[in-house]
Amino acid sequence: MNEISQLLQQRFGLSAEQAQEAENAILGLIRNKVPSQFQGMFDALIGGQSASSAGSQSTQGSSGGLGSLLGAAEGLLGGRDS
Repeated sequence: MNEISQLLQQRFGLSAEQAQEAENAILGLIRNKVPSQFQGMFDALIGGQSASSAGSQSTQGSSGGLGSLLGAAEGLLGGRDS
């Protein structure tokens, strides 16, 4: 399972299916905001998955981009309580 899906399940109490659908929507939204010449890099950053696929590839963990994406997703969904 992806980190974004896990975050959505833990923080907002979504089912696994709801969290995966929300993750796909979030990644799709972000991908559509990325200039077309950088979309390949975005896809590589999220592990080579398109926003509509739910593969089981390993993520890049806390060492870079995915952590930033998680932060952006969390910001879109209400931010952190800090």
